[in-house]
Amino acid sequence: MNGYGGGGGPGAGNNGIGMYGPPNGLGNTGPAADIGLEAEHTVHNSEEQLAERRVLFMGLPRSGKTSILKVIFEQELAYDTLSLMPTLQRTEHRLITGISVYDFPGIDDFSDSQYSLINPEIYAGEFTSLVFVVDSQSDIQSSLTSLFSVVRSAQSVNPHIPINVFINKVDGLSDELKQDIQHDIQQRVLKNMGYENLNSANVHFLLTTIFNESIREALSKVVQYLVPRNSSLETILNSFCSKSSLDKVFLIDAATKLYLATDSSPTYSPQYVFACQTIDAMDEIAGMCPVQTSEGEVDSAMQRITIGLDGIAEVFIYQINGNLSLFCIGVSQVINQTSLLEFNGSKIAKAIRKILPP
Repeated sequence: MNGYGGGGGPGAGNNGIGMYGPPNGLGNTGPAADIGLEAEHTVHNSEEQLAERRVLFMGLPRSGKTSILKVIFEQELAYDTLSLMPTLQRTEHRLITGISVYDFPGIDDFSDSQYSLINPEIYAGEFTSLVFVVDSQSDIQSSLTSLFSVVRSAQSVNPHIPINVFINKVDGLSDELKQDIQHDIQQRVLKNMGYENLNSANVHFLLTTIFNESIREALSKVVQYLVPRNSSLETILNSFCSKSSLDKVFLIDAATKLYLATDSSPTYSPQYVFACQTIDAMDEIAGMCPVQTSEGEVDSAMQRITIGLDGIAEVFIYQINGNLSLFCIGVSQVINQTSLLEFNGSKIAKAIRKILPP
């Protein structure tokens, strides 16, 4: 999945979905309570905890992790999150796929903090991905010291746990300075992990700021690891692109604008940014509220919207249900084949609903 794993795997292939191709000529315990974990639940149901798909946000106090999550999950304006009170206990945000995104209190000193008192199996299970937020304009070395402590503890349980370093607060920095900061942090992290013989194969570095869509793009890349049958979803979307001659398809969660899956072609940031802007515009103008139907009439809730892009490319949006939409980008000649797109879209929607029921 564009550098984050995934790839063609088992699942619905072209023949299994039964789509049509384009016409000729259109190619292409105590301490746990301190961080908001219920002690009784943690102690007596740790196996259940491990089975849950989760993303854990950690970092120093005021690194911006809570702001990121409030903008994405609570639709708060970025400027309204600049004076938030420190996070004192764990908070949870849920995606429709059953993935929980947890915001942990800031780490001042890992060795003296509540984290070091918790069994790492609580936060380093099989279906877990760690996000460590680093403030690019503050004490980077202190952040990295805490990061190494978290990684050391987590990899003692799960050596292959994905580690995602969000290099945050890069707004106002030049592109050159952003790249220099990212390169410096990346070199320091990888060098230290090599020295300590830690597994760095699943470490990713992403530049983020709450003032643009970089936070959503970064978190989208993280959650794709945890979406059930993600490789099958990618295969389905690859088939949709091929049969419909589309350039790019995103499976987007309407509430958060995170993309939960995409086809295997390269993903370019402007494509995703445009998808987010389009969804915002639709919300402002007409909304993306599905038609109210009974459970047996889900197909009648589908909505199709076509938007032109500079007279060359166009966008086709197909609403799967009240939560998910397919955001498709293709040349005008292809998007104008509405019958083909609607037919193939309906087949894809049915396949996706079997994997991700509403």
